[in-house]
Amino acid sequence: MNMLPLTEQRQELVRSVAFVARCSLAAAASYRLAWWLGLGMPVWASMSALIVSQDRWQDTELSLQQRIRGTFLGVSISLAVNLIAMSLGTSTTIQLVIAVAICAAIARVDRSVRVCMWTCPIVLIPGQAGANPVIVVGLYRALEIVVGCLVAGAFSLLTEWLLTRWKIIRE
Repeated sequence: MNMLPLTEQRQELVRSVAFVARCSLAAAASYRLAWWLGLGMPVWASMSALIVSQDRWQDTELSLQQRIRGTFLGVSISLAVNLIAMSLGTSTTIQLVIAVAICAAIARVDRSVRVCMWTCPIVLIPGQAGANPVIVVGLYRALEIVVGCLVAGAFSLLTEWLLTRWKIIRE
């Protein structure tokens, strides 16, 4: 399709509409996919889709990479702290303090993985209070977050491709 380029003002309007549609569809689709996969808290897939969604593909891609890296770091640290703490009989609160402190020290140096700090509570607290062991909770949270990130990334990439393909926006 060979459409005439839009003015900058109209391009901004198209980007706004595309962003709204992309976010709402990614939130719903990632929730349903995580639910269909039988993941314990599909809300984290939906939340992750919204967290990584940005106005442009390049920004979404960077956000997606940072969220996944930070999540895996946070899950790994939480599981390591929990494994050591279990043998010492350490409380969830102390485990949380230690895991977040380690993650915060890393995030202070590398801001791109700040999400690792948020991951500690979503792994350790439900893991201690629920029926599933912390390792199962950690794996589920990681999968839920990755599902949300990948769905948001797919919607973002598809939207950007369509808008440039139809020459609605400039590359």
